[in-house]
Amino acid sequence: MNGAILIALGLAWYGWHRADALFALGIGIYILYSALRMGYDAVQSLLDRALPDAERDEIYTIVTSWPGVSGAHDLRTRQSGPTRFIQIHLEMEDNLPLVQAHMIAEQVEQAILQRFPGSDVIIHQDPCSVVPRAFELS
Repeated sequence: MNGAILIALGLAWYGWHRADALFALGIGIYILYSALRMGYDAVQSLLDRALPDAERDEIYTIVTSWPGVSGAHDLRTRQSGPTRFIQIHLEMEDNLPLVQAHMIAEQVEQAILQRFPGSDVIIHQDPCSVVPRAFELS
């Protein structure tokens, strides 16, 4: 932008006085565009939105590939500012002791946090026998 100002001054010095106005208009448009882009980015960072499908697929892959996890459902994700919010239900064997189910859920949470640092992760454990039919994979 500084170069444009110097060029405009040089052209005006050599008699082309319209150069100053044209370059001023161009610089004004550039400043307006920059301000609108910054404003748009600022507003977008304040709004909640779902995570991209690629990230959701990655979360689902991390969860379902974990030993002791038979399946998963009710994956809910959103991003608000820099923070990702991730909620998921893990399907586990009915006879799994509560302590072991809790440890598996903690390990899955840490794996998700390792891939998506700073996320807020909520995991719920469901025994396979109580998973609603709507979530069963065929």
